[in-house]
Amino acid sequence: MRPTGLRAVVVLAATSLVVTGLTSSTASAAPAGAAAPAAAAAGGPARSDRVTERKNDLDKQIDDIRETLEGTSADLVDAAVALKRSEAGLVTVRAELAAAQAALAAAEKRDAELATELAVAREEEAKAVKALEEQAKAEEQTRAQLGRLAREAYSGSGMTGLSIALQADSPDQFAERMAVAGAVMRSENSEVDRLVVARSEMRARTAKLTALRARTAELKKLAAQVVVEREAAQSRAAAAEAEQTRLVDAQTAALGVIKDKQAQEKARLAKAQAEQDQLEKILRARAEKARKERAAREARERRERGKSGGSSGGGSGGGTSAGSGGSQTNRGGYLSYPVNARVTSGYGMRYHPILHYWRLHGGTDFGAACGTPLRAPADGTIVRAGWAGGFGNQIVVDHGYVRGVDLSSSMNHLSRIYVHSGRVRRGQVIGLTGTTGLSTGCHLHFEVYQNGSRVNPMRWL
Repeated sequence: MRPTGLRAVVVLAATSLVVTGLTSSTASAAPAGAAAPAAAAAGGPARSDRVTERKNDLDKQIDDIRETLEGTSADLVDAAVALKRSEAGLVTVRAELAAAQAALAAAEKRDAELATELAVAREEEAKAVKALEEQAKAEEQTRAQLGRLAREAYSGSGMTGLSIALQADSPDQFAERMAVAGAVMRSENSEVDRLVVARSEMRARTAKLTALRARTAELKKLAAQVVVEREAAQSRAAAAEAEQTRLVDAQTAALGVIKDKQAQEKARLAKAQAEQDQLEKILRARAEKARKERAAREARERRERGKSGGSSGGGSGGGTSAGSGGSQTNRGGYLSYPVNARVTSGYGMRYHPILHYWRLHGGTDFGAACGTPLRAPADGTIVRAGWAGGFGNQIVVDHGYVRGVDLSSSMNHLSRIYVHSGRVRRGQVIGLTGTTGLSTGCHLHFEVYQNGSRVNPMRWL
């Protein structure tokens, strides 16, 4: 009987340790392996490069608009630029809004899924706690029963069962008492086996509860992260919607300005064209007068040569007022560059994006900063210098008869005019560049006329 009782004592001690461990482990169960969703960066170098590329592209388009609308009223240019910005912005913001709405929908879906998973996990955890409590009660009862048997087995000398059997008065009584003692021993062994099984089940249930609590903690953490993602997506979507509304309003306002100013712009451009026609008329008249004077002079020279018997040696040979250029030529042309600046826009036809018709950009634009010295491109006589409507401050120089044509140049949008009349020399500073008149920024608009008609300045520069 003693080995059986010793086994019971060992089992009781082990069970006590298991229960103590359960209490500490279940009380301080921490989430294990809680998965944190990857917080992928919304931007990064690649996105930054795309943003920079889009910005540069938009800046180029706006520069093109300003160039195309050179000579257009400032309010219309501003409206066209605002329209382009709003259109480009709407493309971007609508893509951002769609992405934010998709992210919000995904976050809300994941939030709902996690809420369901969390509810199931909590229910399973509650069931596990209840089962563990019931298991603990059953084990307590087994321990109590085993303790009672152990006390009975070891009461007195510890050989009570055998002593009782030996004190029998007859063989039958001895056999009966031995059978009773065996039953007691079998009962004790059965309780010990039951306690071993209970201890194993307790460990299994404890492990399951720990895992469930870890899963619950993990789901709570994921749910909290999804809440943050959902709120961020909501914020992005709200910001995108607000920006979309702002851009639509800006677009509407720009279109309103364009619509209201179209008739006024047509009238203004008609006035500018009249100014241009008047200048060409003046230059044609000067060219015609010079032609007649040359013809008369050549006729006199021929008569004088006839009277002298043709011994004069050939006369002036065409009477050019500026000569052939010689060492003054630049790149094979006759005119020197009027400013030290790069060409930003050339001579040619342009489509007016507001009034929807083609018109001639009749000169070459140089991207000179305001205040850049303006130099006479060749010797000549000032035709006019002063305010010229859409051309702003303007200087027109007649360079005389050059290579078979009467050559003139026009310099526009000046901030200052230094020489208002008389003769000028090649390279002489005659003014400063600016952005007066109908100009969209500091630059020099340079035009060249042959016999009063505009031609591409680059033919002469």
